[in-house]
Amino acid sequence: MLCDAEASNKTALAKRDRGQRKRLNSMAINRQPREDLMKEATAYDRRVKLRDAGAGEIFVGLRAQRGWSIYFGEDPVFQFNTESQLRRVHFNEQNYAAENGKLLLLQRSQVGGHVELMRTFSEAAQQKIRRDCLNRLGILLGAIEQRSIEVLDQFPADENLLRQVEERLREVVRNYTVATVPHATQSG
Repeated sequence: MLCDAEASNKTALAKRDRGQRKRLNSMAINRQPREDLMKEATAYDRRVKLRDAGAGEIFVGLRAQRGWSIYFGEDPVFQFNTESQLRRVHFNEQNYAAENGKLLLLQRSQVGGHVELMRTFSEAAQQKIRRDCLNRLGILLGAIEQRSIEVLDQFPADENLLRQVEERLREVVRNYTVATVPHATQSG
């Protein structure tokens, strides 16, 4: 009798695990609206939410080590390392990561019950991301220089974060580079 109970218990656990995996997979596939980055993105020790008439709301998160990210709403998102090199991108609902100076599309695929991360390169996609990134950052930089940008919220409240954002934007616009690794620091 004990063997039947153990078998029944193992079957129940296996079904539960499959159900949890299905929920986890569906959560990854079905994107949820982004959280309130001003409150929840605590990995950024400095955060600012901006509004530009042309681009809508923009979130910029700055790290103490000089890595930073910029969110144009839900999409696109550009993440930069400590050298202001592009390291990760969320663009047109797809994720890209830097590898050896190129942006590779990251796609999950299921093979034989295992999830694998596929990396593919497209020169056309890389050029489209480059144009979009430089265009958006250039427009935002111009709006900051012309003082036509509105600061909606920032943390900490007593720093001139707009000046820091302006400096980072200027670095990227002047010298757009894709990182060699997708990490916040070049050494990984």
